[in-house]
Amino acid sequence: MKHLLTIIIAILLLTACSKDDEKETPAVPADRTVIVYIAGENNLNSFIQGNLNDMKAGRQQVTTNESLVVFVDKALNTEKPYIAKITDKGEMEHLYNYTEDFYASAPDKMEEVLRRCMALCPASKDYGLVLWGHADGWIVEDSVDTSARRAYGVDNGTNRETTDGKWLNIPSMRQLFNRMGIKWKFIFSDCCNMQNIETAYELKDAAEYLIASPAEIPGIGAPYTTLVPAFFIHNDEQMYKSICDRYYEQTDKEGRHLPISVIKTSQLDALAQATRKVLPTVAANVPKDDFGAGHIYYFGLVSKDSWGVKTYLQNEKNLYDMVDIIRWGLTDSPEAYEEWRNVFDQAVIYSRMSTYWHTNLVDLTKFKVTEQNFGGVSMFFPQTKHDNSPYYKHNELIKKMAWYYVVDWPSAGW
Repeated sequence: MKHLLTIIIAILLLTACSKDDEKETPAVPADRTVIVYIAGENNLNSFIQGNLNDMKAGRQQVTTNESLVVFVDKALNTEKPYIAKITDKGEMEHLYNYTEDFYASAPDKMEEVLRRCMALCPASKDYGLVLWGHADGWIVEDSVDTSARRAYGVDNGTNRETTDGKWLNIPSMRQLFNRMGIKWKFIFSDCCNMQNIETAYELKDAAEYLIASPAEIPGIGAPYTTLVPAFFIHNDEQMYKSICDRYYEQTDKEGRHLPISVIKTSQLDALAQATRKVLPTVAANVPKDDFGAGHIYYFGLVSKDSWGVKTYLQNEKNLYDMVDIIRWGLTDSPEAYEEWRNVFDQAVIYSRMSTYWHTNLVDLTKFKVTEQNFGGVSMFFPQTKHDNSPYYKHNELIKKMAWYYVVDWPSAGW
């Protein structure tokens, strides 16, 4: 009934919208519709066509009673955004062509696009969503922002291949999903740093499973030839394991794998409460000024001199592996750690570990990834060094996220 109501609302919205260039064909509901939201009006533009070709190849391995729909916004003056269905023959069938460019990172436009996709290609069972583009972890505002390195899907609005532009913040994404009344079967993020606990908690009511990497990913993106068939597996465990495994199987030119994990959102409230219970002890046992080397982190900043030599800014490390730091903070309380870890494992139900992955912003020589310290989900831990950062005021910005309050960082001294 919930999915039927969603379809009816989406169809009403579609008939009320202006008709730019819409395919007038009655839609037969698929079992599952997967929407790939390609926010590519940035420096990832050159990877779009290759990924679309891989999706075409992957779609030919899926039965006819499924729908793979793509929204594409390229950095091209000659091509406006469009919605297309990739058929089981691997053909691109345009369903809707926009006559004007717009910010794909604007919450109202993303909502309109997703509703339109669902109306054009409704599903009788469920929907999946693929977020394609740039991302940098948890976010700090409640609307589109023009600052660099903010959340998801930068759109420069000028069809240039640059990351100068507007970003969609995670709280805004949560709000638009809430307005839609949708609960995706899964959200798979083909973008950097999206598997962080702050983002996951914001989106916990929007999807059953969140599948992403806590780390940076290669610009080439996911291996859609093998990944697309996994999107349409209707056994949940087989589905999310296959998505992770197919992505993990892809290596870059150096032979590096991508760390990736799956969060079961129904368990996030329990994980929040378990984390709240141990957080005062963890905060008391780890330094407030700087964690130093030796700990897994998934995001940082670098600077380059006039010769192009890269220097890692150690004071700008954040997005630490959640398991690594909490385990460290509970070294003297092994029973407390085991209790917390059991809850963590109920929420993070599958992961693939990599000891060395593609990255531009992380000094991989400064820590070692092991089965014991790897969780596959990052978490921000406040430190006094962030108070004096010339780049971001992380200790203040984290207060924009619901996770900050549910785990009660103030009682832990922050």
